[in-house]
Amino acid sequence: MKRFRPYRSILLGIFQAVLIWSVSTISVTASERITADDLEYYTENFPPHNYMENGQLKGISVDILEMMWAKLGSGKTRADISILPWARAIRMLKTHSDMVLFGMGYSEERAEKFHWVGPYFTHELALIGRADDPVSIDRIDDARHLTIGVVRQDIGHQTLIERSFHPDRIELCDDIAQLHQKFVHHRFRVVCYVTHAYFNYLQRQDIPRHKFKKLFTISASKSGFGFSRKVPLDLINRFQGVLERLRAEGELDNVLNRYGMK
Repeated sequence: MKRFRPYRSILLGIFQAVLIWSVSTISVTASERITADDLEYYTENFPPHNYMENGQLKGISVDILEMMWAKLGSGKTRADISILPWARAIRMLKTHSDMVLFGMGYSEERAEKFHWVGPYFTHELALIGRADDPVSIDRIDDARHLTIGVVRQDIGHQTLIERSFHPDRIELCDDIAQLHQKFVHHRFRVVCYVTHAYFNYLQRQDIPRHKFKKLFTISASKSGFGFSRKVPLDLINRFQGVLERLRAEGELDNVLNRYGMK
């Protein structure tokens, strides 16, 4: 029986090689089948980037995504986009295999969990106060003794966590509407939010802007599109490629100008 062992080893090696080739072929074929049309798209209420107006979904990121779809040959329309509270949407992004969530601010923590395509815009994250409040913030540590309002799991919330703010000093809200309501009812003294988005919200709600003030700029944050980690890299690269084409063709600037953001 011993003389058959080399043949058995050869046959085993051939079987393993065929198995590996089959698995890799199935994997590549599955990746090639996945297109932009196979993904589910979600966003939040975050004007002027994404918001509902007169029953229609509008915004900078919505317009850009629609142009990206066109260049990818997708049949998707903005009617295929769902709006969810941010915290719920980002929990889904962790578990769903075929999801896109936008506009998502880039952070190192998110880069470890999701794919990211961008940026289409760079915005300012700041601490915002009421004009009648004498509080002054000259450096980030000046805010550590204050209670700060944030939207749960958004870039402001993540930034405060990354900078080791105590959880007891962070008041969580579901969206910008709830954030503002708690703010004006003195549940906290300071808001951590994207500056232009907060003041854009005030404008859309006919709330006098002069009643609020920027106290301190924390950082610049890049906005883009977050993808489930299981979305194939070749599709991620195609999305990034068409975004860069839109940038080179001046289309991103055209959208930003249309919303008064350039």
